[in-house]
Amino acid sequence: ARLYRVAARNEPIPFAAMAQALARVRIDVVQGERPNHARMGLIKAYHTRKWRQEGAGMEGQVKPELNSDFKDRAYQCGRLMAVLGKLQLEDNPDVKAGVVQRYYAAASTTPALVFGRLIRGAQFHLHKIAGERQWLATRYERRMSEICGRIGTSMPATLSLEEQSLFALGYYQQLAAPWAGKDRDDKGDE
Repeated sequence: ARLYRVAARNEPIPFAAMAQALARVRIDVVQGERPNHARMGLIKAYHTRKWRQEGAGMEGQVKPELNSDFKDRAYQCGRLMAVLGKLQLEDNPDVKAGVVQRYYAAASTTPALVFGRLIRGAQFHLHKIAGERQWLATRYERRMSEICGRIGTSMPATLSLEEQSLFALGYYQQLAAPWAGKDRDDKGDE
């Protein structure tokens, strides 16, 4: 009933509702399922309404689709997690528990402790893929470099609950985004 009132009056979404949605998203991801669209919509709406009310100037940053230019480091860390997960599945599609299932919870709370190890591990996947499909390895390297460039010179040490929700949103939107065809020509070459 409270969320209905919030929607009807265009009020800010309660922090507790966003936190519950985030907790369920984390459970879904760790269990190897895609995050629920409605929960992600609630998280997105939480930030959009909060920034609109505060006049923070970030209202247009959270978009319905991937916003690779969004300057928030937590959002970019979520994107990086999605790319690393896709890279591992590209190299080893039969993996039982991948990097996302094993490291999502830790990466979304303490990215500085986790991402160094994950990026080092990704180098093995890139090397193996490059032997068969160099264009694909190059594409992954470019995407990872682009995201790391947006994160900056240092990973955030810890993320607040609101930042964790932006991490989840970045992860979700990166998963949903189709890879742009501009990275290769019709033959699969660079």
